[in-house]
Amino acid sequence: MGKIGKIVGVAGAVAGVAYLANSGNREKLKKQFNKFNASYLKGLAKPSELEDAKMVDEGAMTSVQYYNELQEKSEEE
Repeated sequence: MGKIGKIVGVAGAVAGVAYLANSGNREKLKKQFNKFNASYLKGLAKPSELEDAKMVDEGAMTSVQYYNELQEKSEEE
């Protein structure tokens, strides 16, 4: 089964290279890739979510600072 898998993999790689050898096919692939990325990333970085992320980040730092202060106090005692 290993030999067949390697043969299929090599054949797929050769077919991919042959397809991408044509500049028109490369452009089509680039357009599809950009279209997919645009649709996938479409609602991920809304300005309101950036503010929320900043707030969460600040809150995370507050807890870290509190923990560090407790550690320093326990080391002083």
